[in-house]
Amino acid sequence: MGLLVDRAFVDSVTEAPALREMIRESLIEALFTRNDRVLPREIVAVLSREPSVTVKVKSDHEIQRLLRVANGEESTVTLGLPAEDYHYVRRQLAISKDRDIGVYVRPRTLTTHPWIVPPQGGIAVDVRELSSIEVDPKGHRALVGVGATWKALYDESVRAGRQVPFFPLVPLDYGLGDALFGDAIFQSYAAPFRRYLYGVRSFAYHARRTRLGFEEVPNHGTGYDALGLLQNSMSEFVIPASMAVGLTPRARVVKNWVYQFPDAGKLAPALGKLTGSGRPLLYANVYDAAGWALAHPGASVPALVLELGVAGAPTVVAAREKALDAALVGFTAKTADTPPFYDTEARAYARIAERIGRFVIPGYVTAPVAALPDLLSKLKEVSEDSIASLAVFGAVRRTGTVSLAPAFDSPKEAAKVCAISRKVWTKVQAIPGASYLSRLAHLWTDNRMYRARLLVLQRLKAEIDAGRVVEPTIPA
Repeated sequence: MGLLVDRAFVDSVTEAPALREMIRESLIEALFTRNDRVLPREIVAVLSREPSVTVKVKSDHEIQRLLRVANGEESTVTLGLPAEDYHYVRRQLAISKDRDIGVYVRPRTLTTHPWIVPPQGGIAVDVRELSSIEVDPKGHRALVGVGATWKALYDESVRAGRQVPFFPLVPLDYGLGDALFGDAIFQSYAAPFRRYLYGVRSFAYHARRTRLGFEEVPNHGTGYDALGLLQNSMSEFVIPASMAVGLTPRARVVKNWVYQFPDAGKLAPALGKLTGSGRPLLYANVYDAAGWALAHPGASVPALVLELGVAGAPTVVAAREKALDAALVGFTAKTADTPPFYDTEARAYARIAERIGRFVIPGYVTAPVAALPDLLSKLKEVSEDSIASLAVFGAVRRTGTVSLAPAFDSPKEAAKVCAISRKVWTKVQAIPGASYLSRLAHLWTDNRMYRARLLVLQRLKAEIDAGRVVEPTIPA
C-alpha cells in the first residue's frame, strides 16, 4: 500500500467520534504501532490484515491475468496453477460480486518501513523474476524488468562498456522497481533518478498495457513532467512491469578517490567549494566512520569520509585530481586506489547490503551543505537520546545540497521506529532549508501546498484506477 491509501485512511479515522479529539501525530503513532489500548477493534483489524495470496510473476502476461481475475473478467482457473494451489487461491480470494480484491506490488528491499495500512487481502505481486536486462546496441539506454537489481544492471552495463549514471543513496540491494513502488532513492552527483528514467511499461486496472514516458528519447521531450510526478507513487495507479533507463558511455579511466576529514566543520566548506567548482563527478558520497565500516568491512577511518567517482580520459582525470585536491582543502588523508563499493562481486555486495539493512533508517534528510555540521550534530543528539549508535550514509548533489540517511542500531520495533523518526523530524524542523523525506512525516505534515499536490494525486487516482483494483483506498 502507499501514501494515498494511508492518507485516505488517516483522514477517515479522524472523523470517528472516539478518535476525533486526538492530536494528529499521536493518532498516527497509535496507528503505526497498532496500539489496541487507544484504537477501536475494527481499526486494529484493518491494520492487522495481510494479502490473501502472494503470486510470483514471470512475465507481463501473468500480471495481465491477475488483473483480469481481480476484475472478475476471468476465473482463477486461468492462472494455470496446480490443483492444490488453485483451490487455495480460490478460497483465499473469495471472489464475489461488488468486492474490491486489490492487486499490490511487493518491494524487493525497503529502506525505512512499510506504510501504515497493509494490503487488505487481495493479491500481492512478487516481481523479483521480472529481471530481464536489455542494453540497446547503441548503448544509450537499457530496458529493465522491475525485479532486476540495481547491482545486476550496473554489472551488465560494465560488460557492455556502458555506465549506469545513477547510484543508490543507501547501499542496499534494491530492485530497480523499488524506486517506483518502494522507498529506494537513486541519484547521481548531477541529477535525481527521474532525469534518467525514460519510460515505464505497466498495466492499468483494466489489464491493458500502459506506457508512461518513452523507451527511446533522443532528447528531452514531453512526458517527463507526468512521469516525474508519479514516479514515487507509481504502483498506486498502475502495476509497473519494466522501465527504460538512460546509460552513459563508460570512460577509459574511472577512479574512486577517498578523502578523510577530521570533522564536519572542515568537510562542509570543502563541499561548498566542490559544488561551486562545476567539476563533473559520477558520485560524491559522504559517510561517517560507522557508515564507512559497514560499506567496507574491515576498513576504519577517524571521522568523516568523502568518496568521489571521477571518470574521463587519463589526462583529464589527472588534471581533475589536482583541481579537486585544491578545492577540498582541509582533508587529512587521501586514498586514490580504493576500489568502489559498487564494483564488489554481486554476492559480497548483497551480504554487505544485508548488514546495513538491519539498521533502523527512518528516512532521508536533505539540507544545504553549509548546514552539514548542524545536521550531524542533531542526528547524534537523536542517537544519544534513543540509546542507539549512529551510522551515516549520504550523497552530495552539485546543486549544493547533501542528502543523509541516518541509520540507527536499534531493534526494528514499531514503537522505537516511530519514536526515532519523530525525533529526527523534530530536529530537522530547526534547520533552515532542510527537509525530511519520511513516510510518517508525509502523514504528519499539514503544509497547505503539500495538501494541494496530494489532492491532484487523489483526483488522478480516481480517474486512472476507476475500478479500484490497484491498491484500493477503501478497506475491503
